[in-house]
Amino acid sequence: MKETVMEKKPYSSRIIDSYIKLIKSRYSYIDLDVLYEYAGIEPYQVADPGHWFSQEQVDLFYEKLVQMTGQQNIAREAGRFFSSSANKGNLIHEIFISILDPITAFKKVEKISANFTKYTEYRTRKLSGNSVEILFSVNPSVTEKPYQCENRKGMMEAVPSVLGLKHVTLEHPECLFSGGKCCRYVVKWEDSPLKIMNKIQWGGFLALLSANVTNLGLGMKLPLSHSLIGSAAIFMGLGYVTKKLEVQELRSKTDAFESTTEKFFHQIDVNYNTTVIARKVSEVINSKMTIEETVEGTIDAIRELLEFDRGLILLVNKEKTKLQFKSGYGYNAGFQEMLNTTDFSLTNPHSKGVFVVCFKEQKPYLINNVEDIKKDMSLRSIAFTKSIGAKSFICCPIICDNDTLGILSVDNLHSQRPLLQSDISLLMGIASIVGVGLKKIQLMKARETQLQSIIKVLASSIDARDPLTAGHSEKVAEYADEICRRMGLSTRYRDMIHIASMLHDYGKIGVPDSILKKNGQLSAQEYDIIKTHVVKTRTILNQINFEGDLAEIPDIAASHHEQIDGGGYPMGLKGNQIPLGAKIIAVADFFDAITSRRHYRSPMSVEMAITALKAESGWHLDPHIVDVFCEYLNENLHPLKDSYTPLMPLQEINGV
Repeated sequence: MKETVMEKKPYSSRIIDSYIKLIKSRYSYIDLDVLYEYAGIEPYQVADPGHWFSQEQVDLFYEKLVQMTGQQNIAREAGRFFSSSANKGNLIHEIFISILDPITAFKKVEKISANFTKYTEYRTRKLSGNSVEILFSVNPSVTEKPYQCENRKGMMEAVPSVLGLKHVTLEHPECLFSGGKCCRYVVKWEDSPLKIMNKIQWGGFLALLSANVTNLGLGMKLPLSHSLIGSAAIFMGLGYVTKKLEVQELRSKTDAFESTTEKFFHQIDVNYNTTVIARKVSEVINSKMTIEETVEGTIDAIRELLEFDRGLILLVNKEKTKLQFKSGYGYNAGFQEMLNTTDFSLTNPHSKGVFVVCFKEQKPYLINNVEDIKKDMSLRSIAFTKSIGAKSFICCPIICDNDTLGILSVDNLHSQRPLLQSDISLLMGIASIVGVGLKKIQLMKARETQLQSIIKVLASSIDARDPLTAGHSEKVAEYADEICRRMGLSTRYRDMIHIASMLHDYGKIGVPDSILKKNGQLSAQEYDIIKTHVVKTRTILNQINFEGDLAEIPDIAASHHEQIDGGGYPMGLKGNQIPLGAKIIAVADFFDAITSRRHYRSPMSVEMAITALKAESGWHLDPHIVDVFCEYLNENLHPLKDSYTPLMPLQEINGV
């Protein structure tokens, strides 16, 4: 079926792929996923050489790329890159292409153009030995944009340069975007000295030969042998010069080959080091659980692995109104204090500080001489720059999902090494890794906050049934967390125990108020109903589908009434069969139950509660956990005013 105008997809994925290779080579800080999403392009489509894209997709891709790089002439740069051997990344290709004749090379471009664009036509015409004309026309059903003409210019400029030709000029006397019927390009170049000498040699020889023939025809007396010898001598002399030029050109190509080889292996070394640094930074970030740890780890890695005298990270505050210093190295105590107390406002529309501009424009800056940008800076920015002694620096935005999170900046105060574009590429790569790490932590924190809110609401829904039990779950969670901390348990485990503590009584939602709020002692049947709340808790919590470290929550919450001697419920577990978290909650729950007012009794004093805890130790409660908690109570809690008036056996208090 023929394509309709709306369905036309004129551009091969290899065109986009050439841009991607340019980005990876020179703009590695660019987030390709953002580009793909904006243009409606999938990475697998770019990787498929048989895929074609629409004009709209190519336009959107280019529009976003210009925005992200700030390079208005990137289409022409991509054209040059595409035609150059750098795009191939193959030294053998570079040697092979250098022996092609320029006219042949342009004819080659004409033949392969159909593999890259549909509905277009290239025509190449030799104007002279040193110039060629290329005509480019487009089917009326396709609407190209000016940047695509610039892209073609870049390609045509690069072809002669790849061939080693000198003084290449490109003329564009007719353009589709200036009212022309086509785009007409004229490429001119100068001959190499060797080619010029070859022309002189053969031209001179033919001229001398012609003179000898004329001499014979006119009957001159000069012997023919002498004339031929003279011609041969001149030809040999010119040949000697030509040979010398050939040797010089060969030496030049050899030197170029050696230089290219050195650059190639240097680039391999740079790429390897960049990969090592990126991997180490990734390892550092992935091992951190907080924003502070991530920032500190990144700064430590930069200080250890990179050759910069100083470095710092500023992060945007929650309201996105200012940038604040989070970590740095290389600054003396005075500068460090100043950085700690300096905020960089993001709300001032007249702010021209590099940090703020870098943050807002989402693009990096390399300043090798601060004096060059002072005219564009506010007095406050100039004063700050002067105060920290910065002379040259790099500033890179920390971005994730098109959201700027802060900036990463480095500078060389003492080192004589100039800052380079490759430094920007490396730092932008690090900044993007940091951005992903920070965003991950933000999302985890948001998820954790959301989970904690849900947990608190669930716990409050139980406590709300009876004003006397309000806050019970939160107090049990507080006590359990203190026990965990004193036992040296991990943060993740403590978080899990906190949630289990908050929800340990959730099954009471299925216990009637007449029993839950009863004044006085429970009957045996009522006590059995009370005990069902732990099974109900497990059933309900299993439906929440806790994962990872939180997967133990249902079992731990449902086991907080098990006893060390096996006399508890619901399963009669004993000793090490009982989860550690359940043992911790059991101690915290028991203490809060006997020190809180209930319908059937007044609260017990802390001194009496400690005595009661120790009495339960070893058969009901874990003795080590009891000792840890009693130590905390003796250090931190004061006796309660109300006295304890028991209305039911102590062992039954634990059931409620």
